[in-house]
Amino acid sequence: MSENIFAKKAKAHELLKDERFLYPEYVPERLPYRDAEIDSLVFALRPVLQGKRPQNVFVYGRSGTGKTATVRFVLNELQQYSDRAKGLYINCFQFNTRHSVLTQIANFLGVGAPRRGIATDETYTQMVRALQSIEFVPVVVLDEADQLTHGQEASKLFYDLLRVVEQQRKGFGLVFISNLSDFVASLDARVKSSLAEQTLCFEPYSPMQLKAILRARAEYAFHPNALDSDVINVAAGHAAKFGGDARIGIECLLRAGREAERQNSRKVEIKHLQKVFPAIDAAALQKAAAYLNEHEKAILKAIPANKPIASGDLYSAYKRAMKKPFSQRYFRKMRSNLERMHLINCEATAKRGIGRTVMISLAFPKNKLEAIVKAVP
Repeated sequence: MSENIFAKKAKAHELLKDERFLYPEYVPERLPYRDAEIDSLVFALRPVLQGKRPQNVFVYGRSGTGKTATVRFVLNELQQYSDRAKGLYINCFQFNTRHSVLTQIANFLGVGAPRRGIATDETYTQMVRALQSIEFVPVVVLDEADQLTHGQEASKLFYDLLRVVEQQRKGFGLVFISNLSDFVASLDARVKSSLAEQTLCFEPYSPMQLKAILRARAEYAFHPNALDSDVINVAAGHAAKFGGDARIGIECLLRAGREAERQNSRKVEIKHLQKVFPAIDAAALQKAAAYLNEHEKAILKAIPANKPIASGDLYSAYKRAMKKPFSQRYFRKMRSNLERMHLINCEATAKRGIGRTVMISLAFPKNKLEAIVKAVP
């Protein structure tokens, strides 16, 4: 009788001890380099301990800077410390409408509201009614909150939640997370005036910090001596190219570890990292493309494939492509946003005859970038 195929695989070199430490949803017991941000969140949520309404908090920063992990860590600590607060985490990529978010909150409060077949206003009424009977303060976390901006969904939803607080005098905490620093500016004026939010910026990790973070994760995820000496440094360097995105580096380690095991290697080596880089880069690019508006897509399309273009020339090309182009001042803001998402490279340089200018080039091959941008609605 032949040997079972799974038994054959069990004899392979096992490098990953517990890969769960490399999963995106894993929240470490200690979050390095985020002490100041943790302290600010604790201060904002501390009124809950007296049964009072906590301060609303807007958390922003580049992808992979620890925003979600930090918020979830603080919320877990709060719930362990006191039963006066209960947190609800909602990812707005999955629940991206006013109705779906209100339904999630209503269900969290014990209503049992269906996602379909009931009017949004009725869901809101049920949520308010349930809020009156609970003995804890709900703290709602809206991650990727900018996904609600379509059709003013975010403004309508925030208005609903703030109206509960004003009319019912009940505590209701709101933490909303975005990659976009100007998310609040996109909201309705009435909402902005009522939010009174504390703003918390997460700066990108430095290369040295990325190495320390990856080393700490690898210690728990891999068996001793499972990584070649330079693997951590190369993975951290790749993450640094994406603006200090720790999740990119962690994903590199996970995929490289699996690839090394698939090849039955005795160690995770640089060649395994290089094998998984293209798929990781494509996923990161696709996520960034989801945040682009039509004007930013037009700017990317106007950049040549193999050579940089001066900022002034790019603005002229952008104006020709759009029926109603934005001003040059707003164009510079969009250019900065594209650079922040690491879709373009900007370099200030001297250009003969006109002095200093900004030269712009694509950070990815044009055909790959155009294919992914075209695929994103």
